[in-house]
Amino acid sequence: MSRALIIIGAGPAGAFAALTAALKGERVTLVDPRGVLGGAASRSAGVVTVQLDDPLDVRLVVRSIELIRSVSRSSVVRTGFLQIGREEDLSDSVEAMREAGVEHELLTAEEIVERWPVFRVDGNIIGVYTDVDLSIEPPLLGSELGDALASLGVEVIRQSVASFRTGREGIEELVLENGERLRHEGLIIAAGSHNRQLLLKLGIGLRTTVITCYAYKFDVGEDLAIPSFSDELLHSYWRRWGTLMVGGGYDAEWADGPDYSTAEPPPQYVKRSMAMLLSRLNLRNVPRYHSSLRGPCELTPDMDPYLGRLEELGDVVLVGGLRGYGLMRGPALGEMAYELLRSGRVSSLTSEELDRLSPKRLISASKRRSVVGSK
Repeated sequence: MSRALIIIGAGPAGAFAALTAALKGERVTLVDPRGVLGGAASRSAGVVTVQLDDPLDVRLVVRSIELIRSVSRSSVVRTGFLQIGREEDLSDSVEAMREAGVEHELLTAEEIVERWPVFRVDGNIIGVYTDVDLSIEPPLLGSELGDALASLGVEVIRQSVASFRTGREGIEELVLENGERLRHEGLIIAAGSHNRQLLLKLGIGLRTTVITCYAYKFDVGEDLAIPSFSDELLHSYWRRWGTLMVGGGYDAEWADGPDYSTAEPPPQYVKRSMAMLLSRLNLRNVPRYHSSLRGPCELTPDMDPYLGRLEELGDVVLVGGLRGYGLMRGPALGEMAYELLRSGRVSSLTSEELDRLSPKRLISASKRRSVVGSK
């Protein structure tokens, strides 16, 4: 069966690529067995902040925030974000925001406590505050985004891709697990930690790594009315959602492939994250462990995402390597993937930045072969 634009993966990159295309009048089909934001994104902590260390990343987040807010109703709270640490710990982020033109505020320890008395900080610490940052409940955002896509006529097929049929022009058809064959007039592969497995079906080795990332929810018994925050001394991050604080200590484990288990994390991870939370906040109530989140994250060797074409695949754009920053990087990169597919350029990136993100840097030469004519 012939489709116009097909997108493999309905995570943040794929779903927002679909939204961008549908708003321009394209017929779009999303292929993902877990549905819209039903995979790794649904298991993410839901922190979206512009306070990153690379100007390109900062710009990606700024655009992602705009895209998320265009579809969100009850899934997002604008909390702002406070980064806490020594001046030298925060300097890269401050410089990146300056270069990207993002307004921010430097605060002394005294100013932090004066504004938000619940914080526990000493005189050697400073803070960087931005007010555009979001706290997101990913399953709610997935529902809202799914409704927006449905209203635009986007078809969502909840199947996995079993194989590809290729010809002279590269990938011609997708073969789904139920045997259905889909022809395309443009293809975006945005399946996150599954991209490596998909490319292996074409004999292409993608040098990425998959890890399992953990986050935790603690009920503190009250809405603290504080910004989401990160602690660069204790290496933890948190967002608030009602009486819940969601985040943790960047716990992760190497994985052979995407892990969607619902098993509880190691108890020492939970204990350590609670201790980090208590070290930074003066709470009236003892936090109660609520639940955990675990899901796959795809990393590249240089930690940059990838966006671009491989000539042997034909009319195809690859996007991924979001490093656990799916909701921060993904929406903007999805929008860019669609623009690159249809126009051959990305208006918001320089040619040097597009070269920097090219997936060609990640292809294993020993595994790369022509895909022309493969089944």
